[in-house]
Amino acid sequence: MKKEHRDSDLYEILHFTPEATPEIEDCISDAYAQIRKGSVKMHKNKTKQKHSRKYLYLGLAAAFLLAFGFWGFSNPVLAGKIPFIGRIFRLVEKDIGYSGNYSENAVPLATPEAENPQSDATGSGGGNSGSKTSDSGLAGTKDNAYSQTAGGVTITLSEASYSELALYFSVEIYCEDGFPEDFNMVKNTEGYILSYDLLMMNSSQQFDFSQADPALYPTDVLSCSIEEGLSTPYSIEGNYVDSHTFLGVIQVELDSIRQMLNVSSLPPDFTYSLTILNLWHRLNKTASITETTTADGTPVTIHEPERKVYEGPWSFTIPVSMDQTTTQTKELMQTNDDGIGIATVIRTPYEMKAEPILPDSADPADYIVVITDADGQILESQGQNAEIYSVYGRNTGTVHIYVMDYYTFMDECKAENAALLPEKALFQTTVKW
Repeated sequence: MKKEHRDSDLYEILHFTPEATPEIEDCISDAYAQIRKGSVKMHKNKTKQKHSRKYLYLGLAAAFLLAFGFWGFSNPVLAGKIPFIGRIFRLVEKDIGYSGNYSENAVPLATPEAENPQSDATGSGGGNSGSKTSDSGLAGTKDNAYSQTAGGVTITLSEASYSELALYFSVEIYCEDGFPEDFNMVKNTEGYILSYDLLMMNSSQQFDFSQADPALYPTDVLSCSIEEGLSTPYSIEGNYVDSHTFLGVIQVELDSIRQMLNVSSLPPDFTYSLTILNLWHRLNKTASITETTTADGTPVTIHEPERKVYEGPWSFTIPVSMDQTTTQTKELMQTNDDGIGIATVIRTPYEMKAEPILPDSADPADYIVVITDADGQILESQGQNAEIYSVYGRNTGTVHIYVMDYYTFMDECKAENAALLPEKALFQTTVKW
């Protein structure tokens, strides 16, 4: 029976680099010497014959593995045919900054096609598609609604997973010429503390709510761009499979969109469009040096690192349909004598957020809402918004919620000082789900 590897096994196999011991090197040399002779001499002694075969196979295996050691496969086309599409969430969801069990509720977008199909179909969604089959990590993938090629870089949206607070898209990025080694900070940067790498991007996005009740939403289409001063996705978190292939997740934060529209929630069905204008990352080279001074006259030297930029655009349009039954909402409307409190608490399969109540004269920037799990440990922020917290791997059946003075929290109550939260909080409450 053919052995089926788990996704985690497959990932480990692709990243395995054997130690080049003298024994293995001897076996490799011996194997190549016998190959060059054109044949392996048969030994009369059966024991010796078995040993000869054993060392030949070991040498060939070692040669094979060593050839695929640094940065994965030496042949990027072969590496690209490993079936990552449809499995990316499972491969990277535990190792990114906004971890979550996205694979449990994943909606497939791109799917692997038959091996090496030939087609001249033109991509959709506004990307720089052309009319050629892309040699991307998706074997035989042509430019289409979920796979776009520009400037030798193919971006493929593999899966989607939705909550009322964010959209998550798994993505494969294939660079024909290979990414610079500086991009792979997990592998090549001494002292790097994260378990994942980042690809930065400039993007624009659009939400089409025309399917929803027009009486509930003030606009059919909401467009967001940096030029308009509206936040858009700016990074992709994940890991490199090899020098040509990056697997990651894009998070699209929805809470700010809801606040912009001044609605309690977004409709369950809408159309989302994302245009990635370019991808970039810093290199370990200095692009410019600026000499300046601080306000008190202290001289400062600023070294601006060089960037490697890949120009797009890559454009995708995705019909979103989310299951709102997975979201739990508790209406609290509790305040203290100073008018500080919590209005509602929202918990999705991936995140939790508590809406504060503040006096009319208060500046929201002076306050922060902190949530701890049942063990009193502060939940980690989930992506862009520091007050949206991740529930991944934590006991959140009971949570403790604190409204804090921002500077008090930052100076006295972070991390190992979480035990001081009940004493320092302006308001606190406990929620059981």
